[in-house]
Amino acid sequence: MSHKKLHILINKEDIVFYTIYPILINKNQFHELGYKIKFFFNVTKNFYDCDVLILISKPTKSISRKIYPFCKKDHHIEFLKNCKTKVKKIIWYDNSDSSSVTNFEVMPFIEVYLKKQIFKDKNLYKKKFYGGRIFTDFYNKKFNIIDEPEYKSDKILETKFFNKLKLGWNIGIGNTHNSFNQFYKIVRRIFPFYIKKTSNIFISPNNKSREIDFFFRGSVEYERNTIRFHREKLVIDLKKSLKKSKYTAVIRSDIFSKKKIPDFVNKASGRLSNKQYKFIQDSSKISFSPFGWGELGARDYEIIGSGSLLVKPNIDHMKTWPNIFFPYESYVPLNWDFSNLDEVIETYISNEKKRTEVIINSQELHKQTINNQGMEKFCEWFLKQIGEKT
Repeated sequence: MSHKKLHILINKEDIVFYTIYPILINKNQFHELGYKIKFFFNVTKNFYDCDVLILISKPTKSISRKIYPFCKKDHHIEFLKNCKTKVKKIIWYDNSDSSSVTNFEVMPFIEVYLKKQIFKDKNLYKKKFYGGRIFTDFYNKKFNIIDEPEYKSDKILETKFFNKLKLGWNIGIGNTHNSFNQFYKIVRRIFPFYIKKTSNIFISPNNKSREIDFFFRGSVEYERNTIRFHREKLVIDLKKSLKKSKYTAVIRSDIFSKKKIPDFVNKASGRLSNKQYKFIQDSSKISFSPFGWGELGARDYEIIGSGSLLVKPNIDHMKTWPNIFFPYESYVPLNWDFSNLDEVIETYISNEKKRTEVIINSQELHKQTINNQGMEKFCEWFLKQIGEKT
């Protein structure tokens, strides 16, 4: 059996590893399906000797700057032009965080453009958003938040390229649950392709005492005002909610409670080790996962695994794969202005049955994406999306 050669350009960053993890872990399966996969950290002699070339956006931009140091801008375009003369099929994998941030300038030089989350309505890619993201545009228009300097919006998507834009896969199948494991990270710096398979990461919402009613521990120090405002507003509004309630909560390094709290909760006011952070996360009934540079992140999957209820801003504007995000079924959506925050907290703290149903649904959906059957589906999805299977 002759095999097609599939080469992938990568680097050693965590986010890139999350992207390639399902490919790496399924290399044998792909071999059985007729594909020989090889990863490259640099452009070497055999790099172009392939049937399909997959370029991960961030590593490609970084490597192309080294190859074309005297090019004033768009180093990656010069690199793509060269690739186009040597490889018949080029796939661009956009691993930027947001559904809005794009690299559509590459469209003339590639066959397929994959992105881990895309707008349900592709016509939105014909628009330019303030701050480069659909949600930063919302905060600019509703609250008059201004970025200094203003973000230069990405190139719009021409209608003739609509068919090239396809849905990739998200980091939920990228072993993000080992992001707590510092030993694993150190080993991977030395052995980049070392794989620690995801073990039993799911904690039942009922199998331990959950002393903390709701929890958010995350940075608000973003250089972009429109992104920082989103997180700062969540923190401010959460603290306002606490003044009206008797709940126990950890909001960043602040602890709120009107009752005696365990020692481990008191420690949440200081610097936390990964182990301490995880223990507090696992002891929370509700956890908040706001947007950062993008809509989805490792925090979403950590919360689901912890047996806490995932509450995050509504993501109905986009689609992702595997999709485990169904409003009020597997996560609870917040309005982008947080106008329903009090209602969400009151409903899901007071109604344990309702809260538990959503948590269990989210865990079952996530399990189905990372088990053996989920990995088989990934292989089928991957080959279909790059145009190798119908």
